[in-house]
Amino acid sequence: MRTSVLALVVAGLALWSEAEPQPIGLTVAVTGGVVRGVIHPGDSDRPALRQYHGIPYAAPPVGERRWAPPAPVVSWDGVLDASAPGPVCIQRTRVGVAFYDPPEDAMLPPQSENCLTLNVWTEARHDGERRPVMVWIHGGALQAGSGSMQSGRLLAGHGAVVVTINYRLGRFGFLAHPELSASGVYGNQGYRDQIQALEWVRANIASFGGNPDNVTIFGESAGAYSVSVLQASPLARGLFHRAIGQSGGAFHPMAHRTTPRTYSPAAESVGLQFADALLAGQADRSVAAMRRTPAARILDVAESSPLFKTYEYLSTVDGEVLPDDVGTIFAANRQSDVPVLVGSTADEGSALLAHFTRFMGTGIAGFETFVRAMLPEAEGEITDVYPADTDNRATQAWANLFTDLTFTYPQRAWARSMGRLSSDAYLYWFTWAPPIPGRETYGSFHGAFQMYLFGDLHAFNAVPTDADRRMADVLARTWVRFARTGNPNGGELPAWPAHTRSNEAYLEFGETIRVGDDLRVRQLVLIEEAWAERRRTYSGL
Repeated sequence: MRTSVLALVVAGLALWSEAEPQPIGLTVAVTGGVVRGVIHPGDSDRPALRQYHGIPYAAPPVGERRWAPPAPVVSWDGVLDASAPGPVCIQRTRVGVAFYDPPEDAMLPPQSENCLTLNVWTEARHDGERRPVMVWIHGGALQAGSGSMQSGRLLAGHGAVVVTINYRLGRFGFLAHPELSASGVYGNQGYRDQIQALEWVRANIASFGGNPDNVTIFGESAGAYSVSVLQASPLARGLFHRAIGQSGGAFHPMAHRTTPRTYSPAAESVGLQFADALLAGQADRSVAAMRRTPAARILDVAESSPLFKTYEYLSTVDGEVLPDDVGTIFAANRQSDVPVLVGSTADEGSALLAHFTRFMGTGIAGFETFVRAMLPEAEGEITDVYPADTDNRATQAWANLFTDLTFTYPQRAWARSMGRLSSDAYLYWFTWAPPIPGRETYGSFHGAFQMYLFGDLHAFNAVPTDADRRMADVLARTWVRFARTGNPNGGELPAWPAHTRSNEAYLEFGETIRVGDDLRVRQLVLIEEAWAERRRTYSGL
């Protein structure tokens, strides 16, 4: 009996010893092997910052894995150098906006299909600190960008463990095809990558001082669109505990994998046309032949037609990641019941309108073309709320309508759709204009918010002031506070009420940080009714 008790005591001590927090060093063991990062020394005011880049979270999606769901990580021997980001996913090499084109020599890092990697920033000293985890999903219209474009340094400095991810883009990440469907692959490969990355976070983030039971997903533009998809998806349920959407959300009627709509073709039919264009001149039009095609050729064909590169035609209701469109899932209260923080900027369309005027024209004629293409259900009422009786007024109406359609409306719909669940939703509006050349013209443009959230205050040739630095600090503290608790209130903020259908509350981050209500409600109700009419039409109601 005495020997048995002693054995139990020894075993208990061993378990207690294994559970003791361990220092986080230069090397960390993760799924697949050991990685070696970089450590930036701290000082008397703050701890050291540890960074680990280019960590694989899935097998390379090449060869037979092209267009397949992400496969488990392939283990490696020795220690993997994680001191610099890995290749970005295949995409266009340069993406500019109306007021800023990157220098000709400012090319992206090397591109590769072998790009399913992530990056980690942490100031945790031990693996048992259980800091809130923030997983960033980058924007870029689902066709550009990378996890290494933003640094997690500022948010990590406020106490979060920050993870940024790559995911397959364009027609590498969003391709449906009848032959793929027959094999159980339904087209939203990029979203499957994001879910796989969250699986990696759950399994590994404690080794970096993060809490796998307190994970926030956040993103901007197509990244926010992705966050709304993940909140709607049954495949992502339980992998995150808070959601932040910045300037984007999938709350319009979406394309479908097998069924054409009045506003979009069936995704599988697009896939067949893509195969025909890709394999032109070849007798074999199979997926196997497509997988043998060089990546550069796939990118060229994807860029060759609006049918293949239009943002709204990429992700689809596929029956797997999305059993229905996001707005319908939220309206039925089938989304993940987690606290939500969503919002947009006041002048989202100011820097993006030039994209449309190139092929739709300008002034009144261009605006009317845009309305017929994007919101025909409201064509008769549109000028009542977006006056467009002169070319100048039409241009402003166009910018405002594009802003509301693509950004302001989805964020309000997202917040309102949480009203019947237990978790709160907080709505914000960012009106601060970054100090870029042409500030008066572009205002708080699309992308302005993330300059502040990540402390990238010199982006777009901006010349920041102390006031800009204070705004960045307020936003970082607020976002990390929400990630930690599910409530953004505290610090220097005025009391920020959760958004409800009855109060229409939001917080404005501008020259003054203040609470408001009824944000552009007249315009957003028009859009909401048009989308409802569209859904009734395609559902046969």
